[in-house]
Amino acid sequence: MAEDPERTLLEPEIPDEDKSGVTESQTRGPAFYGALALVGALVLLIVFFNVSGIRESSGKLLTQNTWMLQSYVDSNGVLVPAINGTPVTAKFRTDGMMSGSGGCNKYNTSYTTKDLAISISQPDMTEIYCENSRVMHQESAYIDDLSKAVELRVSESNLNLYDKAGKTVLMFVAV
Repeated sequence: MAEDPERTLLEPEIPDEDKSGVTESQTRGPAFYGALALVGALVLLIVFFNVSGIRESSGKLLTQNTWMLQSYVDSNGVLVPAINGTPVTAKFRTDGMMSGSGGCNKYNTSYTTKDLAISISQPDMTEIYCENSRVMHQESAYIDDLSKAVELRVSESNLNLYDKAGKTVLMFVAV
């Protein structure tokens, strides 16, 4: 039987597999698997030591600065910038005490940290009336946000506190 020329044009010939090449097992010998294991071990070491270094240094960085509020979660649950000209501050001491200004009133409270977790007690506050109602609302939201904080991330210049859902509740900069 003769081949149909039209069929040959529509269905290109598929070549047989080239069996003269190198097999997969020849390219992945003991040296390959040894190198792969070494890279994996190095990645684990870097991640493990880096995370533990972050945990250890977070406590030191937390207490080295006075922190000024940049953003907070308002009563509507929205992260908003702090009001300019009304410094809201936090100072974490090495003895587990924290103090600062809420904008109108001074406060003192205690805190605990473990690794990247933080717990801040309800603060004792002075009772000064502030004429600006926006500042009073900010102060109230700030104090409320302190109690929501369960996790921290700190660097030499920034401190962020997060709630149990992982949402940012307070953002500070070092002063």
